[in-house]
Amino acid sequence: MLKKIGIITILLLLSASLAAAAVSEEKINATKIDGYIVEPAAVKDGDISIQTVYATITQGQTNWHSKDVTTYITSLNVDLNWGNPGNSLRLKIYSPDGYVFGPYFDNADGVIDGRINLDIRNPNGIAKGTWRYEVYGYSVIGTQGYYI
Repeated sequence: MLKKIGIITILLLLSASLAAAAVSEEKINATKIDGYIVEPAAVKDGDISIQTVYATITQGQTNWHSKDVTTYITSLNVDLNWGNPGNSLRLKIYSPDGYVFGPYFDNADGVIDGRINLDIRNPNGIAKGTWRYEVYGYSVIGTQGYYI
């Protein structure tokens, strides 16, 4: 009996380790589209990021925001932060050269924390022009404020 309990304990620990490894892998997975790489941002909890727009959203509402890229850059940070994991927002990103990234939800960076914080990289350069961000109130109770 003691031997069975020991084996069961080992199997449970092994199972938990494999699940943790799967979550870790999920966090570092990146989406690659024709030279673009979208991945969780290097900015982590406690880091400060510049928030450019404050807005509010309700269930089923769509808000549009934009960012003009006028110089050569190889990385663009998109940080949608509403801070309430009880509500769910969806983010789609539209590049000026015709690509659509997303949809992304709260778990896009591997953490459910009311934030979608992504870096879009392209070693050949991020497309110049107007990048558009579509924020959708996927599952919102009341009115939810956010920064992007």
